[in-house]
Amino acid sequence: MTRGARFALALAVLLALAGAALAVSDRTPGEGDASVEPAAVGPTVPSQIDFADDEPATTETTDEQSSDETVTIETEGFDPDYDPATVLNRVERLRGLEAVQGITLHEYDAESDQRYDMRDEFGAIRPVGAQTLQLYSNASTERRQPLGYTVQRQAAVHIYLLNDSDLAEYDVSQDEVLAHEFVHALQFQHELLTPSRTQFRSQFPRWTTDSRLVTTAMVEGDAMWVTEQYVRRYGEGSYSVTEYNRTLARAAWPHSIAGTPYYYGYEFYAKTGSSPAERSAAIEGPPNSTAELLHPTEESERTPLPADPDISESEKLTRYHVDTVGELVVRHSLRMNGLSFARAADAAEGWVSDRMYYYAAAGAAGPTTHWVTVWESEHEAREFAEAWRSMLDANGARSAGDAIFVPASDHAPGVHYVVERDGATVRITAAELSDTAERLADAATEPNESSDVSSRRRP
Repeated sequence: MTRGARFALALAVLLALAGAALAVSDRTPGEGDASVEPAAVGPTVPSQIDFADDEPATTETTDEQSSDETVTIETEGFDPDYDPATVLNRVERLRGLEAVQGITLHEYDAESDQRYDMRDEFGAIRPVGAQTLQLYSNASTERRQPLGYTVQRQAAVHIYLLNDSDLAEYDVSQDEVLAHEFVHALQFQHELLTPSRTQFRSQFPRWTTDSRLVTTAMVEGDAMWVTEQYVRRYGEGSYSVTEYNRTLARAAWPHSIAGTPYYYGYEFYAKTGSSPAERSAAIEGPPNSTAELLHPTEESERTPLPADPDISESEKLTRYHVDTVGELVVRHSLRMNGLSFARAADAAEGWVSDRMYYYAAAGAAGPTTHWVTVWESEHEAREFAEAWRSMLDANGARSAGDAIFVPASDHAPGVHYVVERDGATVRITAAELSDTAERLADAATEPNESSDVSSRRRP
């Protein structure tokens, strides 16, 4: 089994926004699309990116010497068979930053293999939002853990590494994991990364699922860039960032979405500039949305969203949460529900903005969502609406009055949808009860002559 088929990068959120490294991941077979989101089928594809022109100039410091003799690396409770100081020195030269204080390394054992039902949340996506996106699942999935993570506590940086014998199962060496984590240690020490998300939150008018993915992509893409250079020069075996562009089974959807920043952050730097200074600047000033992360060289007019829905108190619907899921989640949701990567990417492209409004309904009606998406043009909006309807149809959708009903499966409840398109705006209202979905859709929108009311009916 190739290296790429044995492990993948996954996000582990602890005290910091970053801190994850190489992590074991299950992968579901998919079509062998080239440069696509599903895991590549067959042997690892070597990277086509040449780093020679943008690597920092080397210094007289050798791999056996620390660039700063005052910086110490302590290991607690284990004795690695490699020299951590040498790994740090290599990473410092590849990243163009030097450690300014000591770093403590820890080792931990793998947890016993067991399956569990993941909580259906990621970022600001709540379980009812996961139902709307056709991601929710109470099926069990294998428990995964990071192969390494980095945290900062009281200004001190600590790196935790899975023990070397457990790492061997995934065909990755501990020094390669450490190289990835040393990048995060340097990000902490040079104040590119903080123990809380306060610094990142201040750069966005709203802290949402979309903005979290953007900031994580800048941080992890940086570490991925250095990791690939490190493995090329000092590692063994095959390695390709494209192996981490994958789609997992629906039961593991939070892990699947959490893994996207590693690949797309790396690709962002490949398109916009990957020098150490350029990567630092991007972390400090990230793109405004995942649309800009995915299409950094494209310019488009960003039309503002319509005003927030004004729901009458008589409707007995109380808003309790608002999120922006973003283009990357739209793309990934479609892909996880069986659309080809090419169609999912095309349907999600043209995204301008979105808001998913969460409401609590009186009585036993249950929670519901009203999702407003705005697109660059009427054509882009129609393409998304048609792809969304195709996705619902693939999940067994049938007409239910003015709503569309996706019946319950063995692992997810049934959901009623009202899908409406008005020019370049698509509104999707979802609830477990048809009456709730229709009532919220009617209360949140004022149909006009340009509204595509036929979109409430299946073709």
